[in-house]
Amino acid sequence: MKKNKLYFQISLAIILTLLCVIFSGSTMFFLYKNNSGTAGVFATLIGIPLTICIALWTFIFSRFQKDTLIERYLNDEHFVGRDIEYAKLLDLIQNAQDRIIYISGNIGMGKTLFLKMSCDRINYTDKKKWKSYAAFYYNNNHTKSITQALSNKFCKYSNASVSDISKQLNNSTLKKNSILFIDNIYERDSIECTEFAKAFINCSKYNQVVIAIDSNNDTFHICPCRFGENEIKLLAQSYDIEIKQSERDDISKLSNGYPVYARYSVEAYTKGIKIIDYNNLENYIEELINSLNNLEKVSLSLIICLCQLLQDGVETKIIYGINNCIAPPITKKLLTFSLINSYKNKIYTDKLIALKCIDFLSEYSTESYKKIYQYYKRMPNAEHIALMAALKSDFEYDYALMADILHRQYADNNFPLLIDIGDFEANGQINPHLREDKECWTYVRFYYLKSLLELGLYDKARKVVDNYDNQLNLLNISSDIDFEYQYLLVDLDHLTNYLQNAVTFSYALSQKALTKEQMVKCQYLYAHCLRHIGVDLNQAYTVFVNLINDMDYKNDKIRIRSIYSAASIKMFQGDLNYLYEDAFDKIEQIIYQDEKNEIWKPYVARHKAIYEYKICENFEKAEQILQSTMKLLEVTSLRIKYDIYFELGEIYRIWDNSSKGYETSISYYSEALQYAERAHDYNLQSTSQLGIMLLKIKHGYEINTDILKSIISTTYDFSLNINYNYAIYINYLTNSECIPEEAISYWEEMQYSDMLSILHKSKSEYYNLKLTVM
Repeated sequence: MKKNKLYFQISLAIILTLLCVIFSGSTMFFLYKNNSGTAGVFATLIGIPLTICIALWTFIFSRFQKDTLIERYLNDEHFVGRDIEYAKLLDLIQNAQDRIIYISGNIGMGKTLFLKMSCDRINYTDKKKWKSYAAFYYNNNHTKSITQALSNKFCKYSNASVSDISKQLNNSTLKKNSILFIDNIYERDSIECTEFAKAFINCSKYNQVVIAIDSNNDTFHICPCRFGENEIKLLAQSYDIEIKQSERDDISKLSNGYPVYARYSVEAYTKGIKIIDYNNLENYIEELINSLNNLEKVSLSLIICLCQLLQDGVETKIIYGINNCIAPPITKKLLTFSLINSYKNKIYTDKLIALKCIDFLSEYSTESYKKIYQYYKRMPNAEHIALMAALKSDFEYDYALMADILHRQYADNNFPLLIDIGDFEANGQINPHLREDKECWTYVRFYYLKSLLELGLYDKARKVVDNYDNQLNLLNISSDIDFEYQYLLVDLDHLTNYLQNAVTFSYALSQKALTKEQMVKCQYLYAHCLRHIGVDLNQAYTVFVNLINDMDYKNDKIRIRSIYSAASIKMFQGDLNYLYEDAFDKIEQIIYQDEKNEIWKPYVARHKAIYEYKICENFEKAEQILQSTMKLLEVTSLRIKYDIYFELGEIYRIWDNSSKGYETSISYYSEALQYAERAHDYNLQSTSQLGIMLLKIKHGYEINTDILKSIISTTYDFSLNINYNYAIYINYLTNSECIPEEAISYWEEMQYSDMLSILHKSKSEYYNLKLTVM
């Protein structure tokens, strides 16, 4: 289809070009005949096809130039083995239903080279098997979010949407299917990367994603095997050398099956060195480094430190620019010793080999980081490298400059970078001079936790805070950053299901607020957590109304969320007299006044849909609202889409009693449930599980009572009171028990209208209880 379209465009361009030639020739002919009138007519006519022709040829040539997005010859001649893994990958991509494929393995297991080899075979060397496929490779350097980084690489700007990235890749090739290979993903990045991948495959049915994760989890699609004697034999053949079988067995044991170590050992054989004579790789590398002179050690230390910071190769001219004492003969010697690698004017280091080398170069690393810091600190587009260099070493640096760079990294959403810095500090590996500047130290921790929360890594943030020496301290708030840090700790309680703590501390923190804006944030969080708990909904409603009517602060996010939160409480309580449509109109006005508020439209749409099916009993309109919203959200990685999946599950469970309705409902619930489990969102997880249970009971299927018991126990522990009462209600149904009067009295006191109203209906309607994710 793409080829036919291009051929049509080329044909049209040729026809228009011929017309231009004919009109030009006619103009010259009539000028020669002194017939200026006719010549003028033809000269005028040239303008129309010429304008279209120039634009069309420009577009066609740009199509041919776009194939630069497909990198050439990523693989190298010494890649061996992996035929089984490659065959499995081919089968998964071309035949399996899964369009997101995971490759897992520890660092050094050869995932990167396997991905690069696969890309080369798809694009060049094995094209007959991949006639309709194009492969695109990206190596994650853990500086920006996945979407931002891919946007920079493929679209050349940082704020492209997932749809923009998809269009760019699809338009850059004549192949129908686009496979995006994403390499170097840590386990902490897996949720974010998966959300991007889901959005990417939703952009086009021809999109697929292959993700390589540094993990020893063997539940993924492909786990590259360890190298044995046979693979080492193939490696030796690629270097045109022979190694005895007994020595191949020794190398296999020495390398512990890691392809990186095996290859390094075989390379040593090409130089007449038997690493097995050194008993282990560390001894060999130590002796190798000891044989270097001082300048060579300085050079190697600088290269390793810089490659570790960049998590990629580095151009040779940059290395020479940082330290002009380093010259090509030195890098050539390091290449000869296989301590570094070179490709296309770039120098690379292998992660595992570099880690072993740096152990023997510790006395040089501080000076290396200092030179890197001095080189990059005044480069606006690369100042984050200076920041990392300063904080990974132990020299004194400009605190004010570092604080400014930290602020800019957060403003630019460079969350993975800030998490790496926070990890250094949490593990005691950060520059000790940092603690001399309390404000800068607080910013490091603040942005670390903030970034973890931004990426949904709530459990990790909880572990980090629990291990910190300074916990919540409301008596020591003397600056804005002190307040923001304490607020972050309270919000973390909220996000990790310590809801009672969050209520207590958000109220206490509001009394310590230094500004109106800070007080408003605390009040909103206080009411928001009360709403989650579901015990004092009227108090939460009162706070939300006060925030809606308070004109002394300017925070559209809090005002919008307060409006729909207040409405959601009234819907949950079954208040038919509340002015819901006025509330939605008020939100529309706020959104209209500032285009930045457009992001809240899906959240508002969700609550409009709940209003339609809960208050107006108009399931059809609710479905239309949610489905139209999902068309926009499915190509994004926004979390709100999973709340909407849950609402769609609810609608089809209650509204559609057919077998098709059952399948549709359970598929939407499952989407919400799978995300909730990945993100550890127990509120959404438990409500989705309860929705599935009601659906199964309604259609005559058995439910897992162990899961139900677990939900009852966990929701009680987490103070998710509404979810707890839903679970108790379902427990009464499954046991065919009458609902006790004390339970009904409690629901009346709490104004749990959905559970109360269902009791007045026929028993067949008991399974149509409307659930709410508060």
